Amino acid sequence: MNVFAATLEACDPARGHYRAYRLEAGTDLFGAWLVDVTYGRIGARGRTIRYLARDEAEAKKLVRQSLRRRGTARKRIGVGYELRELVDPGEWLECFDSEFREG
Repeated sequence: MNVFAATLEACDPARGHYRAYRLEAGTDLFGAWLVDVTYGRIGARGRTIRYLARDEAEAKKLVRQSLRRRGTARKRIGVGYELRELVDPGEWLECFDSEFREG
């Protein structure tokens, strides 16, 4: 399924924030586009939500919306997310201006 995958973490020991966020996107065996969002405390199993997208463009839109929301974490929870892993062979984030881009 992995056409795109990103792992983000937000850690602030003083506040007790240890959060993980993982996005995975790709197609299933039948060609349907899926976006899996897994989040929770670092080291815990977490919760996974699966979105069904009509096409690749909608899957990209879901990924970008999710990353945009993670970008507001510093304002919302007091600590920002850091990119820990990025698998993006299709360059889904090429035109996406985000603090999560490596470089």
